Amino acid sequence: MTKKELEEYLKTRRIDWPYEGRYRIERKDNHRFLALIDNEIAGLSYAEVDSNRKEAYMKMYLKAQFAEYGIGTELLNLLMKDLIESGYRIIRYEIPKERYSFQIYKSLGLKVEKQDEDRICFIRNVGPC
Repeated sequence: MTKKELEEYLKTRRIDWPYEGRYRIERKDNHRFLALIDNEIAGLSYAEVDSNRKEAYMKMYLKAQFAEYGIGTELLNLLMKDLIESGYRIIRYEIPKERYSFQIYKSLGLKVEKQDEDRICFIRNVGPC
């Protein structure tokens, strides 16, 4: 999915956007972003990194009441961009199988690395290690 397609997708998710003027994303430090609504934390994305191996493991949490508006996608997209710009070559993201949304992860350039009955692990190889 291209950046333009992702932006269009996010717009469709925000047709009934109730947070106009109340929502923002802040970068807290390296590899950590907060989504805030009315100054309350709505979601968080961050990465655990191995600087020597240039590998990163993305994590993302979003409060249930803020799901389905593209906030989580935006958090992951910003984190992915930050990691790539920081030189990380292998980026992983692991989720419970019931939260699987292939379209979103594919738009981030992630591919299924492995899966079992409960979890799916995605990977993105940015360049040579």
